[in-house]
Amino acid sequence: MRRMPKTRLSRRRFLHVSAAGCFGSAIGIRSARADEWLRGVTEIEVTLVDKDAVGYGTFQNHNQKIVQNRGGIFMTHIRSRNQAYNAQQWRLSRSTDGGKTFRTLFEATHATNPPVLETDAAGNIYLMRVDFVDHNAYLYRFLAPDYKPEPVISKVPGAAAGKYAMMLDRERERLYFFAHNGTFHVIGLDGKVQSSIRLTGRGKFGGIQYPYLALAADGTLHAPWTSEQYGRYCYRSVQHIQSPNGGKSWQRMDGTLITPPVPGDETGSSQRISLDDEFEEHSWLCSCVPKKGKVHFLYSTIDSHSDAPKSPLIRLNYARCDAGTGKKDFHRTDEFRGNRIRLNKWNGFLATRRLQPDSPLYAVMADDERLACLVSENNGQSWDDHALGTTRYTDCYSIGDCREVTDDGYILGSFTDRVQSSLDPEGVCPVYFFKIKARGK
Repeated sequence: MRRMPKTRLSRRRFLHVSAAGCFGSAIGIRSARADEWLRGVTEIEVTLVDKDAVGYGTFQNHNQKIVQNRGGIFMTHIRSRNQAYNAQQWRLSRSTDGGKTFRTLFEATHATNPPVLETDAAGNIYLMRVDFVDHNAYLYRFLAPDYKPEPVISKVPGAAAGKYAMMLDRERERLYFFAHNGTFHVIGLDGKVQSSIRLTGRGKFGGIQYPYLALAADGTLHAPWTSEQYGRYCYRSVQHIQSPNGGKSWQRMDGTLITPPVPGDETGSSQRISLDDEFEEHSWLCSCVPKKGKVHFLYSTIDSHSDAPKSPLIRLNYARCDAGTGKKDFHRTDEFRGNRIRLNKWNGFLATRRLQPDSPLYAVMADDERLACLVSENNGQSWDDHALGTTRYTDCYSIGDCREVTDDGYILGSFTDRVQSSLDPEGVCPVYFFKIKARGK
């Protein structure tokens, strides 16, 4: 395939600033607000959860690894791994003091990436991890209020893949699990598998790589993904399909019915969100949020030809589609910024109060390796500064989220400071939790 001329893409290279003195800080909250203009923005509270994790500690930001309920804050990460990725020590941690400190609730070693989390109205914790050896996934249920370290474990056959996402549907009392082997599973809160289908398959140019799940207030399940090109390391496009009835049938945003399996690239019946000039560069889906009749997409365009250890970010893309027609209201490719804060990292997330249509929408990422947050009070039409930390990390990697603003009004997230290469199984990198006070109640 012919490589698109680079002049067609708006390229911006950002300064990399080293985080000197990042190690040596005590476990607990760190808050740096030295810049005078920061007095007008919200504080970001950061907690060092594990100083001896690995570079893939919070891999990756396409799924949810933090939840909060009456029992506290729960998060997962990978502590160590081997070269074959079949012995990765994972940990479920819990905080009962608002994120100031964390203690280990459960840990084990399996052929898995960091497990994903959900919690229900009763406070039960649902944790899903995969097994690359036996090709199954396993649902762990830690029951409230005690959260005893003897979880109830259920098997989800054939659901193992390196990238996966899970979503709790409280109204329908079920879990959805979407893996990059193309399978989609509906699981009852009792751990019993209700259905399994092959949702995506091979496309002409590529297949699914990073699945994502998001649930709208009206019960529509959105299932976008990042595709990967065959024969070359290149995340080719961002695709989207949805289900109005809990996975029974699938469609495009305009209601056009789709018959699974859907080709994993742009050649099938899914809707492409990424642009025509991006096929030869990485298009990486960061986040998808359905809100008030719109579907918001945040994705990155990254240089796929660079030999640099950190591929340069070409641009951030923020697109908003009409939930009823699928037509784009707008697709921003200029700087994603407020007044002083600009987001210029390739990974991050959107968060909101899903069931409150007029509540703010937040975008969390980094500004020159400082955690940063923008806010929109008009469903994405415009964005303002909300929060910025002054601590510059070496490489804020996999900035992931709790999708919902918490009941007590916080945006929660985690990330790995990649001070050593993720490819080095012996490399030691710290894992952090952070929280940002949201606006309103």
